[in-house]
This record gives sequence, C-alpha cells and structure tokens, in this order.
Amino acid sequence: MKRYFLTLCFVFGLFSSYAQQGYTVKVKVSNRKNYTPYLAYPTTDSYVVDTAYTVLNGWMLFKGKVSGTALASFGFRRNPATQIETDGGGMIPGPSLNFFLSNESIQIEGDANTVYMAKVTGGKANQEWAVIKAKQNALTHQTWTSLKKAFDTYKPGTDSLVFKQASKIRDVNAAKEEKLQLDFMKNYPNSLVSMYFLANMQNSLSFEALKAAYTKLGAAHKNSSFAKGIAGKISSMEATAIGKKAIPLHKKDINGKDVNLESLKGKYVLLDFWGSWCGPCRSSHPHLKKLYAKYKAEGFEIVGIAQEQSEKLADNLKTWKKAIAEDGIGWIQVLNNDGIKTFDAVRAYGVSAFPTKILLDKEGKIVARYVGDGEEIDAKLRALFGK
Repeated sequence: MKRYFLTLCFVFGLFSSYAQQGYTVKVKVSNRKNYTPYLAYPTTDSYVVDTAYTVLNGWMLFKGKVSGTALASFGFRRNPATQIETDGGGMIPGPSLNFFLSNESIQIEGDANTVYMAKVTGGKANQEWAVIKAKQNALTHQTWTSLKKAFDTYKPGTDSLVFKQASKIRDVNAAKEEKLQLDFMKNYPNSLVSMYFLANMQNSLSFEALKAAYTKLGAAHKNSSFAKGIAGKISSMEATAIGKKAIPLHKKDINGKDVNLESLKGKYVLLDFWGSWCGPCRSSHPHLKKLYAKYKAEGFEIVGIAQEQSEKLADNLKTWKKAIAEDGIGWIQVLNNDGIKTFDAVRAYGVSAFPTKILLDKEGKIVARYVGDGEEIDAKLRALFGK
C-alpha cells in the first residue's frame, strides 16, 4: 500500500508540474454577443494572435505556453463600442486590455464594451500593476469616449471644437498617466511593469533622463525585451551624441552608388531622416530646398535617409522614388529599407521620430540634432556660413 501511495503521489506530481508548464487565461465578460475574442502577444520571432478557446462553466479558456513573461493584449473584433468608423470607410481601433502573460492561471473579468477596463488577476506583474491599473483605466476610458463622441457628433464643414476638446482631454490624461507611471517606477524599481513603462517613455525622454531612469531600476529585469530595447536606445543615443563622429552609412544612393560620408569631409552635411508617408517630412522639403540652394556652393550637402513602411522592398523602392520625384529633391538619397538587415541607419542613429535632422561638421562630427519640421537649423547654418 505504501508503494502504491508513493506511485500515485509521483504521478500526480508529474501532472501538477505539467499543468504549470503553460498558461490558462480564463475570461468572463458581459455584453459579449457574437464578437470574436482574441489573445495576442509577441514571441521571440513572431506575433501570436489566438482566437481559439474552449468554454467551461461560462468562462472562455485560452491555453498555450510562453517563454518567460510577455505583454499581451485581449479584445473583441467587430465590436462597435471599441472602434470608430470614419467617413472615408476606414476604421480606428479602440484600446484593448493590456496585461502580462506568464505560464500561470490568469483571470479576466469585465464588460466587452469596455474590455480595456477589465480586472486582471494572476501573476506577479499583474498584481503589482494593479496598484495603479484602475486609475490608468479610468484615464483611458475618458480619453477614448471623448474621441469616440467627437467622431460621432462631428459634422463635416463645421467647427472642429469637439476634436479640440478631445485632444485637450487626451493631452491632460497623458500627463496624468505619465506621472502615475513615474511614481510607480520610483516605488517599484524591481518590477517588470516599471521596465515596461520606461520602455514606452524612451522616445519622449532626453538622453540624460532616460539613462538616469534606467540606472535607478533594479537588475531583476535587465534581461527582459523591454530593458534590451532601452539599453539599445541609450547606446545609440550615446553613439550619436553631440561631438561624436558620425556612424558610416553603408548604403547605396538612388542610382545604386555607394554613399560614403568620408568622401563628404570638408563639407557641412545634414542627415535628413524622412519617409514618403510622413507629412511633416514632406512639408519640410520646400524649406530644405531653399537652404540647399543658398549654401550648397558654400560647402553644404544633404543626405536624405528614407524609411518606408511596406513589407516588400520593391514597394518601398517605388514609393520612395515617387516621393523624391514629386517633391523635386535633388540631393543625395538613400533608402534605409534596402540592406536594412546588414545596416539599419535609423536604429544606429537612434531615430525614433520623423523627421529627424542631424548636422555634421567638416570633420564628420555631430554638431546638432533636430526633431520635427521646424526651422531651428536656420540659425545654426547662418552662424556657420556667416550669412
């Protein structure tokens, strides 16, 4: 009998261990109707969108396995409460529910019409996030409902006051949410949630602020994908700081010729990061053309570095060349998508917003960096060329 008991214990122990090898996400929501639920999360080399589930006692069960802990989202397709249909036939998706997915049992309860506000239990990261999650959800709800109301009530040709009000609410709430996150990071420096929050802020913080915030976070999650992204951003910002030597481009121009920054030494060179899809980038071209005409003979050159958004290189080449022809820009042009696996200029130069302009001196060192379509560079060029 003793031997039989030990055998049973061994079998049940194996079963328990196996059960913990994957995750189970249990979902119970009201107003579900016939909307299609989905669970989405990234893996090391792909992105999973799971719509397969079973039902047990009124709960939808999603099962699978993740490596470590992943930031997941849950929502419902085709729910008019969480999307906006535009006049042109397009669709603006609303917020989904974000949570951390680990190989544990995780429970979601809420309303399909406000799924982004659902309660999540299970997992250490979700437990920590719960400290401020309700307040974040309330801000998200106010921002989303104000935007949806603006689209629902706006009449073409009338004053867009409703959109101005929605934008104001969005900006105010974004500031409130950032403060919530910063306070959380201060109080929970060893939380994966803190690393996630900082990763979302990395494109809006200065180099000094980002580096200081990263240093203050604990080492517990410095190997996470969030931390690696932040560290990469810091590294690229350090490599392209004022006074640093410009990183070689390793790209070909629109005619297939190699572009070598070394050959441009003796000139002031402006690296212009842009894209055919970027309105502010395109609208800055007329002004750049004036600057080019004014200073080219004085030793000024521009190198346009375009980043296109299609998955196919042929499509990117087509839209890139079309934009160059339409805008009539005659300076050096390279396409970052071409040969991006060998060298990604956008990543190497730490570019996270378009347009970004980086000015190099005659020795090939970085002397200025500008983000946006403003004309701040004018004063710098006047000082350099004396006119």
